[in-house]
Order: sequence, then structure tokens, then C-alpha cells
Amino acid sequence: MDVVGLALAAIEDAWELVRRSPYVARGLGLPVDHLPQVSETEARAQSTRAQTVLDAIDALDISELPHELALTVEVARQQMSVRARAGEWYWLVFDPLDVGFYAMYAPTAYGGGFLLGQLTSIFTTHSFTEPGDLDRYLGLLEDLGRLVRQLDTRTRGQAERGIHLPRVQLEQAITLMSGLRAAAARDLMPTEDRLADPSHRALVEARIASTVLPAYDETVAWLSHPDRAATAGDAVGLSNLPGGAEIYAELVRLHTTLDLTAAEVHERGLVRIAEIRAEMQGILDEVGATHPAQEHMDALAQDPAWRADGADAIAAVFQRYVDRLKPHIGSVFRTTPAVDYGVIPLPEALAASMTFGYYDAPSPAEPTGRYFFNATNLSQQSLANVAAVNYHELVPGHHFHMASQRENQGLHPLRRNSFVNAFNEGWAEYAAHLADELGMYELPEERFGKLVMESFLTTRLVVDTGMNALGWTLEQARDFMRENAFVSEAEVRSESVRYSCDIPGQSVGYKIGDLFLQDLRASMQKALGDRYDIRDFHEAVLSPGALPLRLVEANVARAIAASR
Repeated sequence: MDVVGLALAAIEDAWELVRRSPYVARGLGLPVDHLPQVSETEARAQSTRAQTVLDAIDALDISELPHELALTVEVARQQMSVRARAGEWYWLVFDPLDVGFYAMYAPTAYGGGFLLGQLTSIFTTHSFTEPGDLDRYLGLLEDLGRLVRQLDTRTRGQAERGIHLPRVQLEQAITLMSGLRAAAARDLMPTEDRLADPSHRALVEARIASTVLPAYDETVAWLSHPDRAATAGDAVGLSNLPGGAEIYAELVRLHTTLDLTAAEVHERGLVRIAEIRAEMQGILDEVGATHPAQEHMDALAQDPAWRADGADAIAAVFQRYVDRLKPHIGSVFRTTPAVDYGVIPLPEALAASMTFGYYDAPSPAEPTGRYFFNATNLSQQSLANVAAVNYHELVPGHHFHMASQRENQGLHPLRRNSFVNAFNEGWAEYAAHLADELGMYELPEERFGKLVMESFLTTRLVVDTGMNALGWTLEQARDFMRENAFVSEAEVRSESVRYSCDIPGQSVGYKIGDLFLQDLRASMQKALGDRYDIRDFHEAVLSPGALPLRLVEANVARAIAASR
């Protein structure tokens, strides 16, 4: 077989592994008949399968392949590299979402909590119109009970190996799993308009009671046992565990797709924080404020003009910024996704553990791209930063990237469904910066809010690396966030736990990716001079879908050459 044939075979093998995920199946509009496996056995089997594909890719001479095929091979390499670590790392970090979000512990907001929360839509959109649909639903309920028990088994297995939930994470874990249990009791029972037959409803109710709820109850009971509190310590961070420092170094490279050390990321964060503080001071001087930045933010939080109460009122604020951007889209983008987008409140079970929320890409089951926002948190604070959140999460951020990627039929399915943290989050934060250049932050309060949001994301470079690699304590990180993140004390507490006990390293991809794209655009503008068109840059970055940053750089270089 020639090199092209070998490349195509490797790509198909990679795609076969990726599309096993129920999230991918949901995105493809396929029936979901199983839920993820998160056992050590499955992690090791996945590693073996992924390494086989990596070996095949390593044997290829990529230089002999056409450009687009070579890009797809590199995406396959990146996707398989994420999965090849799963077995070796399992007891320190595991990947419940199968996208490279390696979590330290299972009962965490962005680990097992996010996994279980994401599965909700599989149940709430399940159809009962065809023969076998009821049996398939009952099987999924059984599988959900199995999944919750696997998460529990891993947590207990960690404790047996001396890897105990830190005290701060234990407290959140009990609240989280109790909330997910309550949500399961409420949301897994189909509404009568979906399942009307009383005998069928009785079967579903019995299955929930016999398989799902007991699994949650066993988890909560184990977490609540006095032995857990007795063994929980105050130390946080991956480097506090044997082998954790080496894994964190790999996670930094994984999440940035660049050859950066934790110390280098930390320093970049400190430099950018200083720049942001200077920009904030400029706005304070502009409006004649004599108080420091934090007091200005506190004052905005008391100003009724920058507050909203309740999900509907907050959604209207998001819509204000969506409408403001629409007339300007054509001036900076040649291609935009066809599907619609909007906002929706975050499920109650996740609201206590997630500061902001998350974007959910469109799928055949739910054709609208949606940002799930934390209505509870936003009702209690200034909304001066909602413009920046909107432009990051919806347009021209996550929605423009992820929806257009899924719509691009010219891409192999592997690339239509690829996720690269530094690209996904880097693009979204770049989009918030682009909105600033387009004049979307019309008022000083909105420009200040944009800087507040950027400062919050930039502190992650400092505190994530600080706690996981540089010996920072949890309280040291929280003090830095109190000074520079401009979020509430509750958010300081939840976010610091996210970085140190939940998904270490993931948060550094946001600003590293953003700064990389800004620098890349500046280099294109300098190279092309009068021939530069920002739409060409956005096309070169977005049209290939999510890629490791060095491949994005190579694509922009090709666009520069083509323009010349």
C-alpha cells in the first residue's frame, strides 16, 4: 500500500476510536445505546488501541502527503496522543469526557460532574416512537448506574493507593453528587407527552429506583463517611502526588499544544496581568474614578444599570450584545455557520460548582448552539462583563468555530468532531478581543468588564501553574485571585479548586491560545501590508477546524504565500 493508502487507513482507525464516544454519536445524530466506560481496564485498552494508530502514523512520511490529508493525519496524531496516556495515568488523572480534559478526581464539577451533566440530554431527548426504544432507554438507565459506580470505584481505588480527596474538594464533591442524584430523580423520568403508557412509565420509574439512585446513594454515603474527612488534607495540586509533577508538565504541553514549561506559562501570566492592570487604570482615569479597580467593580455590582435578576432578564442582556455585533460580522468573516444560537440557564445541579457555564455545540437532536449560563451567579454580580462572555461563548467565539466546523462537509468526520483545547478556547478568547476592535464594548463599563474577564482568565496562567508545579498553597492562589480575578469569594473558591483538584492544566489553554492567535495575525498583517484582509486570516484559521497551534501557524503561512 502506498503512503496515501496507509495514511487513509490510519485516519479511519483513529476515527473508529473517536466515534465510539456517545458525545460524537449524539453529534452525528446516531442512536446512543451505551454510555462511556471509565474503568482502568477500559483506559488501558484505549491506550493500547490509540498507541497502535500512533505507531502507524509515526511510520508515515508526512511530507509525501497532500496538504489537507497531512492535516487530517496530524489531527489523528493529536487525538490519539490524548488517548494513549489514559492507561498509564489512570490513578492520578483520567479523561472522563474522552477529549483530553484529564481530571484528578471523579466527583468534581469538570470531571465526573460534567460527564454526568452532559449525559442528561441523551435521556431528555430520547425518542419513544419506534419498537425497542423503551428497552433501549431501560438499558441506558442500567448503564448510567454502572457509570456512576465506576466513578465511585475509581475514587475508592485512589484512596486505597493513598490518593485522598483534599478537604476542600471533598466538601464540594458531597454537594455535587447529592445535587446530581436529585437531578437524576427529577430528569430521568420522561414527561407524559414523550412516554404516556402507564405500564411503560412504571418500568422506567422502577429501573431508576433500582439502578441509578442507589449508585448515587452509595457514592454520597462513602464520601460522607467520617473516614473521608479524617484522611483529607489541605495540600492541593498535582505535583503533591508521586509522579504528578511529570504528568502536569505533559498536561501543559497537551493543553497548549506548544513546548512550554509551567514556569514559562506562569511568567507570561504575570506579564499580561501587569499590562491589564495598566489598561484598567487608564479607564479609571478616563471616568474620573479615584478608587482602585476592585472597588470600581464592587461599585458596578451595586449599580442597578448593570444588574439583572432571573434567567430571562440575564438572557436579554446576552441578546443585547448578540444584536450589537450582527451588522459587523460581514466585515470580518467570509463564512459563518448556518445554524442558530442562543443562551439557556445552567442545570441547577451544576450551578454550585461552575462559575460561568459552558457552550454546547449544535447536534441533530438539538440544532441550536447554546451557552448554558449560571443564572444564580450572574444575578448576584455586575453584568459589565457579560459582553465579553457572550463574544467568547457564542459569536464570534465558540459558536462560529464549533458550528462551522461541524457544518464543513469538506472535512473528514474526524476533523469535524476534533477538539483541541488551545485552539477551541484560544479562538473564543481571541473572539472577545476581536469584539473590542470592532467597538462592541461601547461604554467604559463594558470595556472595563472586558478587562475584568481577561484578567480572570489570565490569572489562570499564574495560579494553575502555581498550585500544580511551583509549590503554591491553595490560600496563596486564592489571595492572588482575590487581587486580580475580580470575581466573588464563592467563585474564587470554586475556580481555585477547579485548577488544583479538578482538571489541572486545562485552564492555561485559554490565554496561551489567544495570545498566540493575536501574534499570528499581527505577523500576517506585517507580511502582507496593503494586501492584508482580516477575513483571509479568519478563513485560514477557522476553515480547517480545530488544529494544534503550530499547524494553525503553518496554515496562515500558506495563506500569506498565496496572497503574495
